[in-house]
Amino acid sequence: MVWINYKIFTKTWLQRAERGKEYIDDGDRFISLWIAFNGWMKGKFGEAVKDSTLVKRVKESGEIQQKFEDMKNNERFVALLKKLSKYTVTDMRYPNDSCRSKGYGGNLASLMDVIYQVRCNLFHGRKDVEGDQKDIELVSLSYQILLLLLKECLGSQRGAKPLLQKLPLPLSKGKGIQGIGLII
Repeated sequence: MVWINYKIFTKTWLQRAERGKEYIDDGDRFISLWIAFNGWMKGKFGEAVKDSTLVKRVKESGEIQQKFEDMKNNERFVALLKKLSKYTVTDMRYPNDSCRSKGYGGNLASLMDVIYQVRCNLFHGRKDVEGDQKDIELVSLSYQILLLLLKECLGSQRGAKPLLQKLPLPLSKGKGIQGIGLII
């Protein structure tokens, strides 16, 4: 039994991820976006699954691979991918093992490997979004690319237009966001 409405959950975190830079930096926006993406993956592929398995299922999904290929007609998306292709991301659990570094190789699988590694490094304290220019750029690129990809995936789902419309976010202390049990 699903204990959460993943459409509301995803929508709420997507809204948080899209707040302007005057409020939060790309590190915060990426974390919020990842939470939205994670909720979307759980809604699509199941709850009792680890993040790494969910990412693997995204990479294996013919439907999502097709969306990725279709997005290569989007000039902004292609420009972001081109910038990302200049970087490799180190698995900071093994910083001296270059074989574990990830790089974008032109396909969805390598893109998801890079974005997931950025996520892992950021979530586990191995990305410096304040002082390291490479880390700042990687997080920013990952944010922008994942945002476009998630919106493309959401836009193709039945009933997606209401999902992308703004929900009123209760900002009063002690009031939760309806449907997800989150207290602000």
